[in-house]
Amino acid sequence: MEHTELDRMHTSLHAAHSPEEVFGQLTGSRMEQIAAAKKVFLQMAKAAHPDSYQGTMASAKADLTFKLLAQFWQQAQTKLAQGTYGVEVTQPTFEPFVIHTPHCQYSVEKHLASGDLCSLYAAIAHRNGTQTRVVLKIPLQPEENDLAANEVRILMRLQASPAYHKMRHFFSPLVDAFPYAEQHTGIVRNITVLSHLEGFYSLKEVKEAYPFGIEAKQMAWIWRRVLVTLSFAHTQRIIHGAVLPPHILIHPEQHGVVLIDWSYAVRTPARTHEYISAISTAYRAWYPEEVFARETPTPGLDIAMAAMCMIDLLGGTAPKHTPLPATIPWQIQHHLQGCLLPLPHQRPQDAHTLLNEFDELIEKLWGPRTFQHFLMPSR
Repeated sequence: MEHTELDRMHTSLHAAHSPEEVFGQLTGSRMEQIAAAKKVFLQMAKAAHPDSYQGTMASAKADLTFKLLAQFWQQAQTKLAQGTYGVEVTQPTFEPFVIHTPHCQYSVEKHLASGDLCSLYAAIAHRNGTQTRVVLKIPLQPEENDLAANEVRILMRLQASPAYHKMRHFFSPLVDAFPYAEQHTGIVRNITVLSHLEGFYSLKEVKEAYPFGIEAKQMAWIWRRVLVTLSFAHTQRIIHGAVLPPHILIHPEQHGVVLIDWSYAVRTPARTHEYISAISTAYRAWYPEEVFARETPTPGLDIAMAAMCMIDLLGGTAPKHTPLPATIPWQIQHHLQGCLLPLPHQRPQDAHTLLNEFDELIEKLWGPRTFQHFLMPSR
């Protein structure tokens, strides 16, 4: 059965980068612009509504297409309300640069992103006649050098584990680390070099693509792999301390999961008395109260924050604890909510045991596990 219009919309929405590309240029008063955009939205929504494709091979494509359309519609409404629809935003220019170290030359090609503490850059490492794609993580302020050094300490400890070779796919391997003095300012920043990951999306990007939530079966494979990762880290007596949507990466086709940004992590906190000394300000409300009380971090901290990410993925509004969609089995909801109890000692503390319990739960719900195809918009 052909779905020509759906295919066309699917392709165009994947290629779009702004609501202006979807709804076109709008003229007239604010109300006239809103009315014109809404007319386009309703026409497209009728053509792509998932209910029209239930039981067909195009069901998954219609679901993603409709959610992408809804996302662009939300963006259009926001821009129209702010009077910024159709206003071109000038992006700052980036000039490639080169960093030399005694053993390597890094040709920095592109700015990828900036967070609370650092900026990420795509680069080519030239070493001993070979070229490798890497990511340079550079602190925004020299005051964050200690957090950069902490991430190196944690990654080196993880990579030193005899079991790491079996778990390496859940991490972005540490390639290099060095202090770098800026030529013009003399400011020294601790640069961390990580392996380049191809085809991965953060859970923040997944939420943006699926603002109304993903299916429980899709969440299940992500949750399982997050628990595997946390189980390994906790076995090494390491608490991540910032399990948040930007720090969990997934590969849709390969079902890969990588946990990144170990800058905030602590090791053997019960003995060393380390505590979570910094937070991601954009996600302040996601942190349990014990973080602000500077209590000794436990594995339950990571598990609670990871469960919050899963609730967010399913369509909940983390961290407001709003009800999940009725389509999510109550057993799944109960399982995740049990990880969010207010006191640390009330929460699960063993990710491996929790994984076994979850496997039993989903087998009772759905039978033997099967591969769940998952789509994300192309960048």
